[in-house]
Amino acid sequence: MRHPRPRPQARPWCSPRCAAVLALAGLVALASPGGAHAAAGTFVYHTQAGAVPHELADPVDGRCYPVGDAHGVVGNETDRGAYLYDTPDCRGPAAYVPTGFYAVGRFHSVNFVP
Repeated sequence: MRHPRPRPQARPWCSPRCAAVLALAGLVALASPGGAHAAAGTFVYHTQAGAVPHELADPVDGRCYPVGDAHGVVGNETDRGAYLYDTPDCRGPAAYVPTGFYAVGRFHSVNFVP
């Protein structure tokens, strides 16, 4: 009678030390600012005529920033173009304010593009 050959034990593909190294590499990757880029500079806007200006410092590219009912002078002192929207979720038609320019207008959200 033939005896079945014992099957080899399955080994984990990664040792505990390997798992620790991979976990550390994952944390470093998550903490690195490689995915999202930010504009350098400040975007200045007002929510009331003559009121103290509000500022968005170093805004992240592509992120929608709801700003309430902004109106009056807008200053794009960032190194990215700014799109101003009439909606709070950066949808629909937009007004463009190039880098280094000022404008006068009313808007409810803004996002920045390289």
